[in-house]
Amino acid sequence: MFNTLRQIERTKDIITILVKNGFDDVVSAMGIEKYLQFSTLKKMQTPLHLSRSVRIRKTIEELGPTFIKMAQILSTRPDLIPLELADEFSKLQDSVEAIPFEMMKSRFIEEFGKDVDEIFETEPVLVASASLGQVYKGRLKSGEEVAVKILRPSAQETIHSDIEIMHHLASLLENKLESYGFHSPKKIVQEFEKSIKKELDYNAEALNLKLFAKNFDENKNIFVPKLFEEFSCSTILTMQYVEGIKVTDIEKLKEIGIDPKEIAQRGFDLLCEQIFKYRFFHADPHPGNIFVLKDGRISFVDFGMMGSIAECDRKYFVDMIYYITKEEEEKAALCILELAKVRNDDLDENAFAKDMGDVIRTYFYASLKDIKMKNLLNDIVALMSRYRVYFRENNYLLVKALMTIEGVGKELDSDFNASVAIKPFVIQFYKENFSLTAFFSKVGEIPKELGDFLMQFPQDIKEIAQKMKSGKLKIEFQHKGLENIQESIERSSNRLSIAVVIASILIGSSLLLLAKTPPLLFGIPVLGLAGFVTAVFMGMVLIYSIFRKGKF
Repeated sequence: MFNTLRQIERTKDIITILVKNGFDDVVSAMGIEKYLQFSTLKKMQTPLHLSRSVRIRKTIEELGPTFIKMAQILSTRPDLIPLELADEFSKLQDSVEAIPFEMMKSRFIEEFGKDVDEIFETEPVLVASASLGQVYKGRLKSGEEVAVKILRPSAQETIHSDIEIMHHLASLLENKLESYGFHSPKKIVQEFEKSIKKELDYNAEALNLKLFAKNFDENKNIFVPKLFEEFSCSTILTMQYVEGIKVTDIEKLKEIGIDPKEIAQRGFDLLCEQIFKYRFFHADPHPGNIFVLKDGRISFVDFGMMGSIAECDRKYFVDMIYYITKEEEEKAALCILELAKVRNDDLDENAFAKDMGDVIRTYFYASLKDIKMKNLLNDIVALMSRYRVYFRENNYLLVKALMTIEGVGKELDSDFNASVAIKPFVIQFYKENFSLTAFFSKVGEIPKELGDFLMQFPQDIKEIAQKMKSGKLKIEFQHKGLENIQESIERSSNRLSIAVVIASILIGSSLLLLAKTPPLLFGIPVLGLAGFVTAVFMGMVLIYSIFRKGKF
């Protein structure tokens, strides 16, 4: 089952931590306790005075960096885990021991063919440490201050080993964790593996930074750090160091003459611009990832988690906000369905729209300026979860980003209201996309597919006509839902056939009786009598069959 001694020892550690936190039922479901002295481990179980979600979070913390990273990723996927648990996982923070820079030096020679002394004026200083990488502040030989993000030496090996163990355990637990709200442990591990591979490659983050910088190249309200491509690769990311004040440090902002209320508005506007104009946005805009420069410009950092939405989804999202503000709640509910991936095949759309309308309507009793977007969106997501309907991954990232930035705005300005601040972007979207200018500009943008269709259409019609003339045209129909009707018709036909046979036997037997056709038994024709008995028996069977089906 487990390929190496290290994996066996790691699995024992996982089992021990699970049992210690009261999840011996999960271990029992795996069916491997007999190999791991489960009876001894049970004695280590701690009192269950915490809620199950809190105990799961604490278990994840004990399991280490790989599991913490998985939980952080799952906090944005309420389609895979219960919403309550997703909220609990969002509280997780990386807490790992820092690695000395000495252990990182060899990376620069391997990747760039240069020693650290050839790249930096002085040895970089550690400023942050996380489960996957560490961030250092340094000064290049050119004199520019940079932030250098370096992947931890053992990160890839540890994560790949842990993922392999996760796959084994998930297979053992498939369809056994329904009571915990986990519908498919294997799917959870697969999605985590897909996401973590992106985070283990800093080239992806470098591309995110370049695209983000291109979008805001001419915006004077934002500062985007420069990427140093010559000192960036899959394991090292070097970018301009942001010398700024943490966005929620109100006292320092006031000291340099910056109004926190203005920053709250501008920060929210910048995220909305990312979403509604470029459809590419920072998906984790918490206070630690936003800084304010002395000149008042705002800077986002850490471009590892970015979101992008389809053009049609952007329209549905804007429509949803529009209908909410117009108090047309059922239309808003239908927009929500368009933004979602529907897992429930038996979804009653009318019931969903009614219940969603009730949720939205509860916010209409207050004025728009009193609506808290976080509360509204949380209630929307909670109801969707009840119906087993979930936002597509990037659309949920959008919702989470808006809720996070609203929280930042509230810290800076207690009167800040995202529902009011977002309205100008909705109005601007409609102006740009439904004005006469927009209409006429789009008329000339006939898609290539339409042009190809118009070019190919005459030839297709010609081929159809030729096949019709030669008698080679075939049309295939596939019907669905008619199986029951077909079965009913066949059953009725069989009964009718049996009834005809019974009638024929009765008529033939009657003729034999009237004609006194030998052989005779007590003066009664034997063949005629046998015919009557057979007909009566068949008739009784037919009647019994009809009664048994409940239809006469």
